[in-house]
Amino acid sequence: MTGSSQKRATEPVADLDFLKIFLPYELRLAQRQAMVSSSRSGDGTPSSCLGLYLVRLVPMSGDWFPAAADGGTQIGDHIQDMLLEVIRDSDIPVRMSNQEQLAILRDLDPQQTYAVSQRFLTSAFDSDLLHAANLRICVGYVIYPLSSQPNYPTSQWENIIELARRMSTLGEPSSRASGSGLLRGPDMTESGIPESDLIPLAMRDPEALVKPGLLQIQRIQLLSNAE
Repeated sequence: MTGSSQKRATEPVADLDFLKIFLPYELRLAQRQAMVSSSRSGDGTPSSCLGLYLVRLVPMSGDWFPAAADGGTQIGDHIQDMLLEVIRDSDIPVRMSNQEQLAILRDLDPQQTYAVSQRFLTSAFDSDLLHAANLRICVGYVIYPLSSQPNYPTSQWENIIELARRMSTLGEPSSRASGSGLLRGPDMTESGIPESDLIPLAMRDPEALVKPGLLQIQRIQLLSNAE
């Protein structure tokens, strides 16, 4: 058994049932922590945040993804191994399906949001298995809270994941590895827009909120020499 396989065998990986209970609690905690740290910082900037990183595998051509018995489970295990290598022991990996996995990063330094996605994409880009399966690796992430008034109903946690999924679609289709993240913008505190209004707007068109400085988008794209 390899080192990464040993780690996967000993560390718990959550599923959707766990997510339904766990994520609302983590969102509420992130809201409280952001309000406390923002008041202390003076400029409304939180000292820590919650990162929701969605990893999605997309066929380079067509829409075929291997069934579990045809290699899909092996590919899902492979992605899980790579995630466990780049996240911390305190972070929570969630296996949503063989094709889609989620990593919940707690108490994340706002300055490290880009580095997490970059490390994973670099590892995935070099994967012989993913190349052989002709799969594209897309990461979409949301750095929560997005507003200086974090009042979004935590019972609607699925919308936050859907927003991360939406971000994973922004990369160049010809790239084998790409990532896009959504973060609080530089003018968010001054605008005073509550999260309950902001997130529905972001669900419809996140890029429209970048120009006025309400949100910002980080983009990562790795290209092979042939591209």
